[in-house]
Amino acid sequence: MSEFVVDFLPRDLHRKGLMATSRRRSALLLALLGSMVLGVGAHSWNRFREAQSRRAVSLALTTSGSKVDDVVDRLAGEQQELRRFLGVYDRLALPIEQSDLIATVTHLMPERTSLAMLRMEVREEAPQKAEAADAAGQKPKAKAKAKGAPKKAPARWMEITIRGFAASNGDLYELERRLANTKPFESVSVSENKPTDVPGSRIQEFAVTCRVPLDVRYARPGRGDAFAAAPKEASR
Repeated sequence: MSEFVVDFLPRDLHRKGLMATSRRRSALLLALLGSMVLGVGAHSWNRFREAQSRRAVSLALTTSGSKVDDVVDRLAGEQQELRRFLGVYDRLALPIEQSDLIATVTHLMPERTSLAMLRMEVREEAPQKAEAADAAGQKPKAKAKAKGAPKKAPARWMEITIRGFAASNGDLYELERRLANTKPFESVSVSENKPTDVPGSRIQEFAVTCRVPLDVRYARPGRGDAFAAAPKEASR
């Protein structure tokens, strides 16, 4: 059975319908295209903001890293300066108080002796002389080893000269014996002893010399052995 479709609409209405459909299709396509453009733009903007944030964080880390390096360099310089200061201080500062030495000397003096003058001088052995003395008794191999070994600090000591008066030679030598048996005095000797006339009597004018090593540390009495000496470590 055959079917026939008859269009009773006028041609102008049919044409208008086709145009309206075409316009709606175009509007939908434009809307879809616009939404796609907006989506791509929003995505690109978000990516741009994220890249900017990462760049800002990277710059901040770089800046803070350089500041940290500056702080580390400054602290390293201050540490080196402190080490130099401590090295100079170790060479200049005395490990024992002069007042303690004076009190010890006056305490050791016998009753019939009097103190006229007490002189204390810090002396240091020249490094060249010390190295020459050590090298004189060494073999060639020992000399080669000595060259690679670290240099020792020059020896330091305090030269003490005690001048005074004693009623007799026995009192003078009693003072010498007491000093020789008392730490930290070393190399005690009578360098001068001559009789002197005073009204009504005759006394001995003397001079006693001794040494106190300064390359050791001393402990005050009551904090261990009296004038206990220990090797002095150099500051690093």
